[in-house]
Amino acid sequence: MNSFTAFLLDVSTTVTSGGGAAEGAQKVQQSSGGLFGGMNGMTLVIVYCIALVVIMYFLSFRPTQKREKALAEQRNAIQVGDMVVTNSGMYGKVVDMTYDCFIIEFGLNKGVNVPVAKSEVFGKKEPNMTNEAPPAVEQPKKRGLFRKG
Repeated sequence: MNSFTAFLLDVSTTVTSGGGAAEGAQKVQQSSGGLFGGMNGMTLVIVYCIALVVIMYFLSFRPTQKREKALAEQRNAIQVGDMVVTNSGMYGKVVDMTYDCFIIEFGLNKGVNVPVAKSEVFGKKEPNMTNEAPPAVEQPKKRGLFRKG
């Protein structure tokens, strides 16, 4: 086993040169520094688990929290008289607000007001009442991870 692989793997259990147990024990002690400074197996497992949790936080939980925060800011910006769309896709006009719900008027019947939980309102949006498609919004093209252009 060469010294580079012993350094990377932090393992040198076999002694290829002859000489006895004392010389083998000295070589094991000398090469125990390794990449992680002589950590035992359990410590490495703990370090890997902590690194995995940190990676999962930045790849999964943090973007979800940012998206939920942006939706909460949109819901807090809704005022009486705004047109809104619910999570089920129904459009309505906010006629009153309480602590945890909006009173929304759906359709053309002005006498029917429905309380809807604030968490079920997606955001402000006017319905498209024409037969024309909305103008296409040009979005920037995404580049690959390793491509320059």
